[in-house]
Amino acid sequence: MSDLRHPDLEIYIKSRSSEQVIQWLEQVCDSVQVLTQTATSCELELEFCDQYTSASLQQKVSGKAWSSLWFKSNPTPWDTDLDCALLASEQMATQIRCIKAGWEDNQENDESGEQWWRVEDNEKQLIDWKG
Repeated sequence: MSDLRHPDLEIYIKSRSSEQVIQWLEQVCDSVQVLTQTATSCELELEFCDQYTSASLQQKVSGKAWSSLWFKSNPTPWDTDLDCALLASEQMATQIRCIKAGWEDNQENDESGEQWWRVEDNEKQLIDWKG
């Protein structure tokens, strides 16, 4: 897939609590509503410029240090997962990972699916992440 706008976004956040991620979302979204919350997950409704999306925040995925934040659609200010990861890493001062490229329905066995961006300290690096 090209670097065109992704239909949804997902980033993996290292060593940040749900509360810290929600605080970051409150800075970048027009509004954040927590719909449900458990010890390890949150379902959210987010507003960006009068457009809404659902998001899911899952703690302790891919090892205990990682959280997944999935924007289920993309009315966000970011075109790609990497765009989101760059800002999130800077503003939360932590490492963020995201898939190298988006996906397409007709995509089969694309080797780029094994490559991930590792974003930290204003630097990005392609890595193989087995999770």
